[in-house]
Amino acid sequence: MAIKKQKFIKLKELDNLVPKEWRDRINLLFNEDIPKIPSNPDELIIHRAAQDNESEIQQSFHEQSNTLTRELKEQNKFNELEFVQIDNGDTAGGKLTETQRMVLYKRKRAEGSKKGFPDVMIPFYSAKLNYRDVVYCEIKKITVPSKIHLRKEQLNWFLKLNSMGFKAYITNNPIFFKKVILKEIEDFFK
Repeated sequence: MAIKKQKFIKLKELDNLVPKEWRDRINLLFNEDIPKIPSNPDELIIHRAAQDNESEIQQSFHEQSNTLTRELKEQNKFNELEFVQIDNGDTAGGKLTETQRMVLYKRKRAEGSKKGFPDVMIPFYSAKLNYRDVVYCEIKKITVPSKIHLRKEQLNWFLKLNSMGFKAYITNNPIFFKKVILKEIEDFFK
């Protein structure tokens, strides 16, 4: 199910573009969702994340993943979980001249980079179950809906990976990342 026509996906159209069984794997916060005065630890985390750019949110997700990895290592030294950032060259491209950007993207394509592939993959292994899997996550910045740019290629990868049996997510919510994505992974180690 490939999405075509427009460069960016209108977020209000996601319900029509994403199969019902995968809609809960997209969790995006908008600036109007952020409490002005946090009243609990989760709201404080979200309040702080709303001030961060996409890279800083990804770094926060990485730290959360590292914490889970340390906990799992203490439980069983054979368990493995890695947070791996996928370098598709998009970030560096913004700081280059047009010619340099074209050379970079041409080289990245030749190396096998795929436009819109998720920002992060989390491969994990449970020794107890002899089970291995990979979770993918596209990470966005918390902002107004019109400034969250979900490209058609990103949504196509989300759909493709989920249809292949992987779990792929799109989020900017650090609480969702911890309490849903990492929790699902953690449950394999119990």
